Amino acid sequence: MRWVVNMSNPAPRTAVSSRMLQTLESTLGVPVQMIRPLLQPNSYLVEMQRHPELGSLQTPQAIQAALQALPGVRFANPDIQLRRAAVPAPNDPVYAVNQASYMNTGAYASLRMQDVWEQTRGSSSVVIAVLDSGVLFENPELKGRLLPGYDFVSRVTPPTGTRESGTVFDSGSNDGDGRDPDPSDPGDAPPAGFSCPDSSTTSSWHGTTVASVAVAQSNNGQFLTGMDWNAKVLPVRVSGRCGIATSSDIIDAFYWATGSGRVDPSIGVNPNPANVINLSFATDTPLFGGGCAANDMIAQAIADARARNVSVVVSAGNNSGGAVQYPANCAGTIAAGAAEQDGQLATYTAKGAGTGFITLHAPGNSNGFYLGASNTGDSAPDSNGSTTFLFAGTSFSAPMVAGAISLLKAVRPSLTPAEIEALLRDNALPYPGNANFSQGAFGFTRSNCTSTACGVGLLNVLGALQATRALGNALPVANVQQSAVVASNGPFVLEGGLSTNTAGGSENLSFSWQQVFGNPVVLAGASTSTLQVQSGMAGNIAEFALTVTDTATNRSNTGVVRLANASVNERTFVPSATSGASGGTGVTTGSGASSSPAAVTATSNGGGGGGGALGLFGLIGLAALLQAHRRVSLSVYCKL
Repeated sequence: MRWVVNMSNPAPRTAVSSRMLQTLESTLGVPVQMIRPLLQPNSYLVEMQRHPELGSLQTPQAIQAALQALPGVRFANPDIQLRRAAVPAPNDPVYAVNQASYMNTGAYASLRMQDVWEQTRGSSSVVIAVLDSGVLFENPELKGRLLPGYDFVSRVTPPTGTRESGTVFDSGSNDGDGRDPDPSDPGDAPPAGFSCPDSSTTSSWHGTTVASVAVAQSNNGQFLTGMDWNAKVLPVRVSGRCGIATSSDIIDAFYWATGSGRVDPSIGVNPNPANVINLSFATDTPLFGGGCAANDMIAQAIADARARNVSVVVSAGNNSGGAVQYPANCAGTIAAGAAEQDGQLATYTAKGAGTGFITLHAPGNSNGFYLGASNTGDSAPDSNGSTTFLFAGTSFSAPMVAGAISLLKAVRPSLTPAEIEALLRDNALPYPGNANFSQGAFGFTRSNCTSTACGVGLLNVLGALQATRALGNALPVANVQQSAVVASNGPFVLEGGLSTNTAGGSENLSFSWQQVFGNPVVLAGASTSTLQVQSGMAGNIAEFALTVTDTATNRSNTGVVRLANASVNERTFVPSATSGASGGTGVTTGSGASSSPAAVTATSNGGGGGGGALGLFGLIGLAALLQAHRRVSLSVYCKL
């Protein structure tokens, strides 16, 4: 019985909370406890000590109406528990070629990523916040691409928890403590002898998989390729045991990741604000009409994120053709659904239009499968268990869209969320014939899509990229190589030879490299398309910005590439005091000038430089149905 109450009174929090508790107790007729103020300004998480047993307040709708009728209350929302959006394991072991949706295969929904990467492989100045179960920092597909992050799971998990017929019904951290600066994924399995509401008994490693779809280390001879070869991931842990996340924890994660809310001194300020938020969680809200009201707490967090120029991508849900689920149906989101290689919607995906959000379907392989990084550990992570699986679920459609957005931001950093949504919407591939589906007494039937029935179309990264480059006051593109994990002190060669001028050609370009993060290294060739990192990488994480200028138009743009030494702990690395600067954002102005990341002084030679319908869970003791994401081991890949 936890609720988030937002007050319009700007008085000091202590005065507000004291008066508010007295008013709530008088209205509800039961004791009310203050849990904590949220990072969302003027929002408070409170808990009723027991459900009203007499009187008119017998339903959540009645409680909400009573709370919102109180003087000074802007809105009141239940602290909803959301689940990872995923579907059950298949019984057919034969699937399409790994990552066929990325390849230029001729399939209708193919993303033609080879053509995209020829134009941009992303920039390390772009940050994708992955709000999920945490990540496995030692997974080789994420190593070198991760920022420190934070664990926002506030409730400590009991050793066993409430049990009903062997099923665990309470959420919590599953790592033995509450909030802390460590967003590592300890596993979300239930205790031995228990099962989760989705019937799973093992850990999902969901956050690692989601992050890998967007940014897996690429062109490194192992495992898989991510959408963006350079963007960094900010891991923000919001879900614990059984993959359950509460909306109040998600709210705080939103505000911390974007820097758009109040600052809690015990948490501190996020030094790496996100450009894109990915939330691969979904639920139904049947008690409140199934939608997302304008005065909803997550809707407010999304609006505040957008005001900070942050795009928000949320998995549409896995309700087998039902409407887009909460919170993907909140205004300002890009709701990511799943399609197959031929453009038909996956049979598990949510679909349809709504007010204030767009629905876009991202292609998986046959039957909507996505390849992602994972771990073979059943409960805790196996230190030698890095592996890959084929997954299905809109959980993995979302990071595909988030990765596409980060590529667009690399080409034109000043893009706003509204501009990005227009680029994705206006360049989406139309759904092919019979892409829609409905479930009848005799199975699924297919019909043509409409924008109302399905969404705006299929993700078309190449089309959106070309449209971005064709915007007014065209910019050149600094196409840096992929970020990498290195094993020695040097030398290394970074190349930007695929960079292009404002017209997409290679003429009239000048180059300028500089180090913008890390302990100083020795550089050479900083005014050519190729930079030589001669030494200085032992125990170091360093980033290098390439600024390209079209001398014919006098317009510039900057891309950033990261090198991380294999011995470095990304959670604790801090540049030495002699390194001069900690990096920058590389924002390109509309006039064509490029504001490059702040340079680090360096010694230099030659220059410097969800499953079935997911019900509301835990609010009034209702059991929700969650189906675990399905995964199939890929024997073609070796276990590390």
